[in-house]
Amino acid sequence: MIRSTLIISLVLVLINTIAQGQINEILSRPTDHSVTLNVVFNDSTEFFCEYALAGETKMMYTDTLFTFRKNVGEMVIEGLNKDSEYIYRTAYRKVNSGNFQYGEYHHFHTQRSRESSFTFVIEADPHPYDKKCYHPLWEIALDNQMADKPDFMIDMGDTFGDDHNPFTITQEEINQLHLDNREYFGRVCHSVPLFFCLGNHEGESGYYLLQTPPENLGVWGTLSRKLYYPNPFPDDFYTGNSNREEYGMDYPENYYAWEWGDALFVVLDAYRYYTANAKPRNWDWTIGKDQYDWLKQTLEQSNASFKFVFMHQIMGENRGGALLAKGYEWGGYDKDGTKWTFTENRPGWEMPIHPLMVKNKVNIFFEGHSHLYAQEEVDGIIYQTVPMPSDSSYQLGVMENADAYTGTILKGSGHLRVEVTTEKVTVDFVNAVLPKDETDSFKNGDVSFSYSIDNAGSISSVSEVKEINVNPALKIYPNPSREQVCISFSMKKEGHATFRIYDASGKLIALWVEINLKTGDNMVVWDAKRKNGRAVKPGTYICSISRDDVVLTEKIVFVE
Repeated sequence: MIRSTLIISLVLVLINTIAQGQINEILSRPTDHSVTLNVVFNDSTEFFCEYALAGETKMMYTDTLFTFRKNVGEMVIEGLNKDSEYIYRTAYRKVNSGNFQYGEYHHFHTQRSRESSFTFVIEADPHPYDKKCYHPLWEIALDNQMADKPDFMIDMGDTFGDDHNPFTITQEEINQLHLDNREYFGRVCHSVPLFFCLGNHEGESGYYLLQTPPENLGVWGTLSRKLYYPNPFPDDFYTGNSNREEYGMDYPENYYAWEWGDALFVVLDAYRYYTANAKPRNWDWTIGKDQYDWLKQTLEQSNASFKFVFMHQIMGENRGGALLAKGYEWGGYDKDGTKWTFTENRPGWEMPIHPLMVKNKVNIFFEGHSHLYAQEEVDGIIYQTVPMPSDSSYQLGVMENADAYTGTILKGSGHLRVEVTTEKVTVDFVNAVLPKDETDSFKNGDVSFSYSIDNAGSISSVSEVKEINVNPALKIYPNPSREQVCISFSMKKEGHATFRIYDASGKLIALWVEINLKTGDNMVVWDAKRKNGRAVKPGTYICSISRDDVVLTEKIVFVE
């Protein structure tokens, strides 16, 4: 089993809450006349919604529907007015069992007109299935997004973690991984419709889809994602993947586009169309000819003033933005950037993806994957890497992946807030900060960096970079932990350091030396079982790092 005891306990809390009469609601697929409501109950349930225009008292009612597989219910609330805010609440009862109960009132907005302003939010790589995620911080980041009053949220993937045991995971485990996150998205997405962009750890790749179908990670992941997190499919409002797939997957809802206000939104799938291996690079990676042709048509046919493209990462298993823009399917050149081989490698394609975006005046390409904030510019396009919302070290991505990026690179955890008007787009990096980590210069909700793009394509900084002080001499996370911790620290010069771990009585339980440490930020992973040959007992321990005449110490708490 790949989910942690913490996640299991959180799911039990969710199930118990639902059993006591609560529901978990997520909105999706907002249009100019409708929105889709997806609800999870603990039993077979019948339900309906009452709704009204915001500020009015006349209520309208949907038909009563029943839940289907896994006690999930889904309905479309339709016949709505354009560019309007609505309130709604869900009525529900166990099938043929007494009176209806009512959920809380929530709200949503239908498609904005070209003349309207609006806000949307973006998060990436919450990683709730592994040690990179500190769940209380993700909750803070989600609450910050709710406070922005956005029309919708775009999650950039690496959210479900299906691929960590790709050939041994079961369908039921995949379903549980998707259900695990309903507690978190349910904090916000009852009023902020969710759009999902597939990450590499969702496991829905062409490679996995070919492994003993339909009993494989790709098929199971697609079915579970669609059950709990509906995405758009082609209709009279959205365009997208119109190919219907086997084994019940039907429309895979993996890439799609729509317009909102004076902006075009295009969400791409980086994974479904490569088959060579699980981690493709260079020319082995592709978005596929069908998706490419659809992307080309979508960009060319839109006359929106602003155009945004979203994809979890460029070119398969590579990290980076601007430094990758000239390569392979994305830019047409081989590794050295001088040999053009696009024509022979992609016969029938008009041009690589980056020149296609330049030609069609894409303003921002958003990606995740590297767990940091990086804002870069290439040929008039902003390559914007979205930070994690749940990294309690506030610097994991910068320490591991900063070398792959140029431009403005920032530490911190949080989300992006994007405000769109008819004149400009403004992008803010909103920090999520735990209460214990707040200082006068580093507070939850602070904006570390902000920039704007006007409707002529000119880019300007709205604020100076706010370099947050999130690098104390020694920081350990997660803390409390169960067995493995990350130890981050700063070195004034390169070299080695000695690490010691003491228990509460002062007994030395681990001693080792790390060599080849670099000047500046460093990170070392200490696995108590690996270093000691046994797991540590629950309790308080002291980590000590010594180098020359400098000694750094910090407390570690291990729990069951």
